[in-house]
Amino acid sequence: MRKRILMTGLAVFSLLLLAFNIWIFSKDEGAFARAQNVHLAPARVMDIKRTIVAEGAVVPSENEKFYVQEKLGYVKEIAVKEGDEVTLGTVLFVYGNAELDDKIADLQQKKEEYTVKEKHYQEMQTELQSQADALPVDEPDSVKKKADLEKEQSEAAMKSELATTRAAAVDTQLIQLNEEKENLSIKSNTTGVVKSVNQGSSDTGVPVVEVVSTDDVQINGELDEKDSMLVQSGEKTTIVSPALPGKKWEGTLAEFREATKVKGKAIFPFTVKFDQEHPFKTGQAVKIELKPVIKEDAVVIPETALMKEKQKTSVYMVEKGYLKKVPVKTGLEYGSWIEITSGIKYNNSVVSNPTPYLTENTEVFTSETKKDDTKRKDPVKDTKKAAKQ
Repeated sequence: MRKRILMTGLAVFSLLLLAFNIWIFSKDEGAFARAQNVHLAPARVMDIKRTIVAEGAVVPSENEKFYVQEKLGYVKEIAVKEGDEVTLGTVLFVYGNAELDDKIADLQQKKEEYTVKEKHYQEMQTELQSQADALPVDEPDSVKKKADLEKEQSEAAMKSELATTRAAAVDTQLIQLNEEKENLSIKSNTTGVVKSVNQGSSDTGVPVVEVVSTDDVQINGELDEKDSMLVQSGEKTTIVSPALPGKKWEGTLAEFREATKVKGKAIFPFTVKFDQEHPFKTGQAVKIELKPVIKEDAVVIPETALMKEKQKTSVYMVEKGYLKKVPVKTGLEYGSWIEITSGIKYNNSVVSNPTPYLTENTEVFTSETKKDDTKRKDPVKDTKKAAKQ
């Protein structure tokens, strides 16, 4: 009898446990049916750079020649004349770049607009709070009026925060563009005397300014034909030494010298000048890192946004609150970004971290990373895949 009661109790408990699990599952199923939150990230435009590492040797210094770099613009002003003494960092001449100036002016205007909006919405919040505080407590409709005012105040706070965020984003872009503008001022990498000045020279075979160096040393290195085609005089370099691990020095590729043949292959010697004080002496071995641009204005998205199914790749976009799967073709990979060669365009927004639970036509709520205000070229780090291109 006792055994029968025990068995009956266990059966009842099992049925209750089963019913509870079914109820829990039905609640979870309802949760999955509800719209999910996804984060959107805009496609950006970046310059993809490749890292080239060359062996170099520290040698006695030679003259320094500065040639026209057409990609920087036109020679706007020459700041020195023949016979002038120059030191490390002396401005020799300045490029003019109307496109860069226009971008800076446009961003400065946008920043001013966002600052005005931020102040406007902050004042609106204060005014709405004053109106809410002034409402009589004993009037029947005061509660509704206060709720409406609080809603307006919340919306004003969100708009003020958005304006602040956008102003900060513009500030970041302005810092980068002003750094680019600073690079339009070509500075001496050595201490010496100006030997020649070619006013208005546009011939890339004639130096705009030549300086007779009184520095002690420079670096000589070599590149093969493929790498030499990616690099030109004036490129910034990073110099490292096996004898001084963890330390770096900045330099400038001053010039290429006449090519030579080694075992039937063309070798292109080059010279690097130091941009800063250094401890090197003649005969020391160093490594020179160059990062030339191998793809300008590449459209990229976060690599996490890409979905791979068999041999096909795609991303999710959101249209009218619902997911839409868009096939894409990819190019170079680097860091946390991947180039998109077709399928989406600059500033199209994609789901940044799609999960297996998402399917096409699913209803979603979205949050979004700030879109670019201009097609600016963000600095990126290359990867081995990019370096092989």
